[in-house]
Parts: sequence; C-alpha cells; structure tokens
Amino acid sequence: MTYTYIVFGLLWRIVYGITSQCTVTDVKSLLEGCDRITGLNVTSVGGTIVNDHNCDVVLPKQVFLEEPLFQFSSADVKKFFTLLIVDPDAPPQIDGEFYLHMVKSNIPGLALKAKDSTKTVGIDYRGYKPPTPPRGTGLHRYLCLLYEQADGNNFLPTVPTTRLRFSLAKWLVGKNLCGPIAGIQFRTEF
Repeated sequence: MTYTYIVFGLLWRIVYGITSQCTVTDVKSLLEGCDRITGLNVTSVGGTIVNDHNCDVVLPKQVFLEEPLFQFSSADVKKFFTLLIVDPDAPPQIDGEFYLHMVKSNIPGLALKAKDSTKTVGIDYRGYKPPTPPRGTGLHRYLCLLYEQADGNNFLPTVPTTRLRFSLAKWLVGKNLCGPIAGIQFRTEF
C-alpha cells in the first residue's frame, strides 16, 4: 500500500512538473563556525538569547536544561522545516559523527516566526536532550541546524536508534531536505 502512494506521488510530481531543487551543505563545512551557519535565534526558557551577534558564545550548560524556542525570521510561512541539534565534540570523536540532541520535523514556517511562544511547534522524532558534556572533555559546540522540507509536511524521518555516533551526512541522504538554510552555534562545558 505504501509503495502505491510513493509511486503515485512521484507520478503526480512528474505530470505536474513539480521538482524540488535542493542543495545540501557539506557537513564538514558546518564545523567551520559562525560564518557558515547564521540566521537562527535560540532563546532559553530563562530568556538567554543566542543569535548572529553572539554566535559561539560560551554558556553554562544549565542555560539550556529545557528545550529552547527556535526562531527564524526569514521562514516562509507556507513551508515546513526540520531542526537538528548535534554536538560534534562528544566522545568518541570520530570524523563525521556527532551526538544527536534533537530531531524535530514538520515545523510550520509560521511557528518559526512566533515571538510569544515558549517552545517551537513540530513533531519530536528524537526529543530534546540538554547539553551534557562529560567532565574533562573541554568545550563542546552545539550546532542547531534548520533544514527546509522540500516535500512540505510529508516528512517522516527515520529515527536513529541511538544518539551516539550519529552520522548527519548519512542520515541526510535521500531525505529531500534543503540546507541547512539557517543555524547557530553555542558552546558549553562540564
């Protein structure tokens, strides 16, 4: 039955000339810092804001114990988005693997423009886990990455079985996600 819907969906897109022109940024380039990821605002429950003006700021891990509010003022209200939070510095540090802190999908563009909300609306496929850098591992970067869903709100991601050793590059293959179109980074330590 699912196969029939997939084939029908593909035929419908071909007949009506709908194509999704997506670009996905190389994951390694995202690690170059705040010049590569901009535009996303993150506000903690206590009111601490991380944005383009203080990207890469070092904060106590307690600031983000609860899921923050994510805002993207340039979000198209007719589109849907997926948000990921990853830690590239979590041990064991293996090239291209991260600790996965969150996957939230089917976020309406309107929700990203909200100014009076406390939590970003969407479907939590891998619920928020606050920063937890282990003792003695130094500063950890937390990358918040926003992708546009090329297929509207029909995105059903495969959920990784574990948060450890999450390969973002492999996970993105075949997902029809564009971007990241916005992002931000902050750092914390034990």
